[in-house]
Amino acid sequence: MVYECKIYDKNGKLKKEVTPEEIKKLTDSDFINQKSTRLARKRIATFKENKKITKSTKFYTKTCIQCAQTFHPRQHSTKYCSHECQKRFYYDNKKLKN
Repeated sequence: MVYECKIYDKNGKLKKEVTPEEIKKLTDSDFINQKSTRLARKRIATFKENKKITKSTKFYTKTCIQCAQTFHPRQHSTKYCSHECQKRFYYDNKKLKN
């Protein structure tokens, strides 16, 4: 992968524009070892290609605290198989406290 390269002097004025074809032809080590070129190569080297994100789904097998039925929650910290079981557990504990 070759990019267009712009070379600036110390004052920030454009000295030279090098096209990708010229870069391919250049084998001069003075050009490649210039400060601006080294920084550009260093920056280009940090670019990464986009990776395909493959998210593997983990399945958990748990038993509900309220009804003792086995279920497969989306998260590992889930305690109840349904919202109804959660409400029932809450109200049963509330009755016990009173």
